[in-house]
Amino acid sequence: MAALVVVDDDDAMRSWLAALLRAARHTVRAYESAETALPAIRESLPDLVVCDIRLPGMSGLELLDTLRRTQATATLPLILITSVGHRQVFRQGMELGADDFITKPMAAQEVIRAVDARLARAQAAAAAQRMGAMPSVPAAPPARIGRFQIEKRLARGAGTELYLGRDAGGVQAAIKVMLDTEEKGDNYKRFMREIEVAGSVRHPNLAAVLDRGVGEAGPYVAFEYFPLGDLAGMLSRGIAPHLAFRIVAQVAAGVGALHAAGIIHRDLKPANIMVRNAHAFVVSDFGTARQMSIDTSVTQNGRVVGTPSYVSPEQITSKAVGPPSDIYSLGVVLYELLVGQKPFSGTDFQQVLHAHLMQAPPPLPPRLTAFQLLLDRMLAKDPAARPQDMNALQEEIAALSF
Repeated sequence: MAALVVVDDDDAMRSWLAALLRAARHTVRAYESAETALPAIRESLPDLVVCDIRLPGMSGLELLDTLRRTQATATLPLILITSVGHRQVFRQGMELGADDFITKPMAAQEVIRAVDARLARAQAAAAAQRMGAMPSVPAAPPARIGRFQIEKRLARGAGTELYLGRDAGGVQAAIKVMLDTEEKGDNYKRFMREIEVAGSVRHPNLAAVLDRGVGEAGPYVAFEYFPLGDLAGMLSRGIAPHLAFRIVAQVAAGVGALHAAGIIHRDLKPANIMVRNAHAFVVSDFGTARQMSIDTSVTQNGRVVGTPSYVSPEQITSKAVGPPSDIYSLGVVLYELLVGQKPFSGTDFQQVLHAHLMQAPPPLPPRLTAFQLLLDRMLAKDPAARPQDMNALQEEIAALSF
């Protein structure tokens, strides 16, 4: 028996999959959208997720991308459901780390075989780890890392582990340790870039670095701990306009400090905006951030840097990326906060990217028309038509009436 999550917006397909997998003696929780499934997946960490690619709002590929970017869910097994002939989708899914694909129309036995095979691989990997076949992963959390007494392991990702620690003064920290120090690896480069950027700029609306160094387990960095989680967890509850703009203004202040230091974040999205408390919101995850002067390209090995639903047109077209790029991404976040769904969607990455380049965002509902002009400027296709820096954006927000 395994704990499974099924995500499909088609009521009949979702019910059929859930019944089929329950008949195979698995426990199943079924959801009609990725937005509703994501908080449950993060909380329960199921043994396997089976998700349709074509979903309203957040697509299955976007859900996969979000899970792979979070330490707690980076290695969570996920099977994607797609249609026959979508070769581009297969490639994108494999690049993001999909474990398997099931194509429609599907037979019951095909689903069962795919699920059983993936669960068997996960069980074999867990058994090998218990037998010491993966010596780079410690059997138990270390007692201390730097000045922090370790309380528990929070998550395990590809080449990293995340611990909860507390120092002598009672300050809690999320401590990320790099287990694989192979300097040629992308994970190592991202990890070191995150330490460098986070440690170089301090601001109340940026996640604080509390400590960093090299311990027995490897290089580590201790970040401010956010027990309330990230902004993505608030979206399903709905956000009033005054709170949405307060969040955006605080994000603008934090990212503006990065810009003043010559750094572009390049991946602003709800999952990277942390909740310190009911009144304070903080930008995190600097692994994709870059100095403006050293890297204006937006692809790595053919992949767009950033999350497709939030990426700016100039990131897609490999043009120079400056502060207006982050303002565009923040405009997408603002639209999602106000409306409850993303302005640009599609069944695969290419459709989403094409929408960023060619489609105007849907108009705000009548109750929000007072904010349309600012939102349109933030989401302008031409970077020159947007507010040119975060200070200007904050001034425009301050002039709004709620």
